[in-house]
Amino acid sequence: MTPPDRSGLLPELRRMLEAADGGPPVDFATLPAAEERAASEERIKAAWGTLDPVDAVEELSFASAGHTIRARLYRRNDALGTVLFIHGGGWVLGSLDTHDGSARALANATPANVLSIEYRKAPEHRFPAAVVDVNAGLDYLVAEASRLKLDIGRLVICGESAGGNLAAVLARHARDRGIALAGQVLIYPVTDTSMASGSYRDFAQGFYLAADAMGWFIGHYLGSSNRAHADAAPLRAPNLDGMAPAFIATAAFDPLRDEGRAYAARLIEAGNDVTYREVAGVVHGVWVMNADTPAAKRLIGEAAAWIRGRW
Repeated sequence: MTPPDRSGLLPELRRMLEAADGGPPVDFATLPAAEERAASEERIKAAWGTLDPVDAVEELSFASAGHTIRARLYRRNDALGTVLFIHGGGWVLGSLDTHDGSARALANATPANVLSIEYRKAPEHRFPAAVVDVNAGLDYLVAEASRLKLDIGRLVICGESAGGNLAAVLARHARDRGIALAGQVLIYPVTDTSMASGSYRDFAQGFYLAADAMGWFIGHYLGSSNRAHADAAPLRAPNLDGMAPAFIATAAFDPLRDEGRAYAARLIEAGNDVTYREVAGVVHGVWVMNADTPAAKRLIGEAAAWIRGRW
C-alpha cells in the first residue's frame, strides 16, 4: 500500500499520526461498540489535556422518550448568550466528559453559557433515538431558560462531527417548529451517509478518521436502512429555506470534508447566511486535540468569534 501523503498537515499532527502508524490494525468487523466506547473515554479526554476553569458548572438532566438524559451547564458571569452544544463520537462514542475541555473553552472564548447535552448511543439505541434526545434537550432549554437564567433570545446550536450532524438536523427542526436560533455552528459535520465523496477516497486511511471507521459508526447508527433520511443525512433534506445563519468548518484532511462543503453550498443556494471555513493542515477531531495542537483552540476561537457576531 502506498503511504499516505501527509506533507500538507501541520507538523504536530503529522508526528501524531506517524507515532500511531505502528499500532495494530483495528478489525471493525468484530470491534464491540460497548468495549470501544469505554476504551475511548479516557483516550479522548487525554487528547484535550488540562481543563480550563469557568465560573460555575452544574450537572442537570432532562427527560426524553422515557429516558433520563444528562446535561452539563458551563456558566460565565459575563455571558453574552447561550450555546446548546452536542458532542461528537459517531453516535456511538463520546460523552459530556470527553468534550468537557472543548465545552469549557467555547464558554470562555465566546463568552457564553454553554449547555452540553448527552443523547442515547447506538447500537443500543439506533436512529432516530439521538434525534429525539437532542430535540428534547432543546425543549428542556426553552422551558427552563427562565429558571436557569439563560438567554434564549441569543441561542446558538453547536455540534462537532456526529454532533454536527445532530445540530444540523436540530436546526432544521427548530425552523419547522418556530424556535428562533441566532445561529448554528457545525464542525466537520456528517451530512451524508453514502460515503461516496472524493474526500472519502482521498483520505480513506492514514488521516485519523478512517473510512472503515465511518462505516462502522454509520452501520451501528442506521443499520442498512434510513441512510437517505433527512434526519440522518441533512444534505438530503428537500427544503433548506429559512435556516438559521450557519458557521460550517471542515478539516482539509478528512473523509467528511466534501459533504460538509456540499452542505454549506446547499444552504447558500437556498438563500441562507453561511460562513464556510476549510481549516488547512488538520484532520477530523481537531476540535478536541488541544494536547496535541494549538489548532484546537484556534478553531474554537473562530467559532466563538462568529457566535459573538451573531449576538
